[in-house]
Parts: sequence; C-alpha cells; structure tokens
Amino acid sequence: MTNSTEKPQDSKNESSYNLIHVENTGSKITQIAFNGNNYDEWSQSFKLALLAKGKLGYIDGTITKPSDSDSKFESWRSANALVTLWIYNALESDVRKQIALRPEAKQVWDNIRNRFCQANDARVYRLQAELMACRQGPTESLMAYYGRITTLWDEILENDPLPSCSCDPCRCDWVTVMDARREKKRVRDFLIGLDERFDNARSHILGTNPLPNLNFAYNRLLQEEGVRNLTVQRVDTKPEPMAFVTRVNQGSRGQGGPRNDPPAPSIVRTRCIACNRSGHNYKVCFRVTGLFPEWWGDRPRDRIIVDTSDPNNPVVIKPDRGKERRHNTTNTQPRAHMAAGQSSTPSQQPATSSFDINNMTPAEMVELKHLWESHKSASTDRLNGPFLEDADWSM
Repeated sequence: MTNSTEKPQDSKNESSYNLIHVENTGSKITQIAFNGNNYDEWSQSFKLALLAKGKLGYIDGTITKPSDSDSKFESWRSANALVTLWIYNALESDVRKQIALRPEAKQVWDNIRNRFCQANDARVYRLQAELMACRQGPTESLMAYYGRITTLWDEILENDPLPSCSCDPCRCDWVTVMDARREKKRVRDFLIGLDERFDNARSHILGTNPLPNLNFAYNRLLQEEGVRNLTVQRVDTKPEPMAFVTRVNQGSRGQGGPRNDPPAPSIVRTRCIACNRSGHNYKVCFRVTGLFPEWWGDRPRDRIIVDTSDPNNPVVIKPDRGKERRHNTTNTQPRAHMAAGQSSTPSQQPATSSFDINNMTPAEMVELKHLWESHKSASTDRLNGPFLEDADWSM
C-alpha cells in the first residue's frame, strides 16, 4: 500500500528532472522582462511558464535538493541550473547587475522577491489608486481599455482575495453572493472610466434593471464602437464637394470630336477703372461706350472718357459728369447763341442735357462771365431809344 502511494510522487519528480531538446540555456520562457517596476506582472508570467514546463517546484520549494549520493542528484543539478539561467534571461540588464548569482534557483527567486515585491497592503493601495485613476483615452480602443482595467482587477483579487466561507460544505451561498457583489462593482468601475463618446450607451446600461453583468456591458459597448468606427470610415471616404469655378473658353470643340483645348485659367473678377464697379472692365462699361441699358432710366447719361493710347496703362481723363460735359462741348458758340436768345439747330445742341455750375473750372467761369457781359451789352443796345425829352422818336 505504501509503495503504490509513493510511485506517483516518484513519477512526478522524474518528469521534473527530465530535460528536452527545446529547453536550452539561452531561451526566454516569457516575453515579459523584469525591469524592477513590474514584479507582479513578471512573476505571474514566469510562474505560468515554469508550470507549463513542469519546473515550478524549483522556485516554490516543492522540489528539494537531493543528497550528493542520490542517483537523481545530477539530473536535479542540471534542471536547477537551467531554471536559474531562465530567471537571469528574464531580467533586464540593469536589474541583472544587482542580482548575485546563487547555486540554487529558489535562492535567486527569493532574493528578487524580497527586494522588489511590495507588502500586500502597500501593493493593494497602489493598485486601488491606479484603478480609481484608470480612464479610457480619447483615441484608445475599448479593447485596450478593458485589458488595462482587467489586469488591475486580477492583481487586486490576487493580493486581496475575498473572504471564504467557513461552512464545509458551503450551505450559506456566501461565495455566490460575494461574486455577484464583485461583478457589480467591476461593471461600475468599467463604466466610470469610459470616454465621453460612450455616454449614450453608458446611460442605457445604467438604466437597465437589474444591472447587467460585465460581459454583457462590454459586448454592448463593443457593438457601439463598431458602429461608430464604421460611420467615421464612411465620412472619411466620402468625396469632397467639387469647387465650381468659371473658366474662360480658350479652345474650340470639333464637330463630334473630343475637346483638345488646354485647361483655361479661372476668370479673375476685375474692377472697372471708369465706374469703379467690379465684374467687368472699362472696354464693356456702358458709361464709356454710351450704350446705357433701359434700367438706367432718366438718370444723367454722362459718358466717361478713357485714354487708351497706352493699352497697357489706360487712364481715365473725364471721370465725372461735369468734366465729361465740358469735354464734349469744346465749341463755345452754342452757348453764345443760347445766351443771345438765338435758336440753335439740333447739331449745335450740347451733347449733354444737364448743367452743373458747381463742376465748372475757373477758366470756364471767366469765359461764361465774358459771354454774359457781351450778351447784356448787345441787348441793351437794341433796346436803347430816345428818351421822353428827345424830340425825335423815329430814330
């Protein structure tokens, strides 16, 4: 009876001593390297890797060192040296310099744990502070945020486990009640740290009675994120509106043939130098050409003269109505006829139908004064006759 119970233990120890060809001294059994600040994460990953290889007993003390005369001593020493090298390979160079090389893997492991592992209370305090400050970033995905907060929950539970039931077997359903309370707390923690873009979905989940479990909340928010990302992609791939511009047609289109003319430049909105209005130039301005439109009505139709002797630099000579009228009435004879009361033929009428004395130049004012005085003198001479005292009225 005694022999049958010892055989499984001996078989287990035998498998722990065995080495296979893939277990070499230069391999890294975990992808997480210990940098001095991530002991919890690194130790858990390293323990899982050793458990998968059947070598966890070399650091937790379940596999003890046999005596030198034992037939298993050489196998133990080889496996122990291999685990020791695995530990050193999992340390970053700065930490590796601080760890002294020991003959047993358990001694190296205990040295690292005693130096870098925090006390449970201090570690739980730090983890709780990180959990309270855990928030989803504006551009962080829901999966990345869920992974960060799940890691904190697992570490807190490992270092501060829930109290267990004293019943054997359990009849008070204590474990079920505590698990339900822990689940609700995790749902609240998860929803508190969500980014504001999930406000609507968060309100919907909180309004559900009873509060759904964590998996349901995560799946609901994951669907919301998928719909949001699809909408954003559609908006990004939507073509931008075309900017329509008016272009000058510089080419010609053949009858039934393709248009081969080069792309015409966009029309630049110019300003007329004659009337100071935009949208046309002086060449087509009706104030210059004299082709006044019907909507101009009874307003003065004074033309504006533009000097085009230099095509590259046209100059406005008569930009106002008074000066234009003076430019078109260079002959002063019609004014004399009008002042003298003589009739004028249509060809002798001034070109303009309006008269503004305020726009006359000093020279024209002097000329007008002379004309008026001459007219006055001529009229007086015609009306002069004998006074009452004169004897002869026949003259």
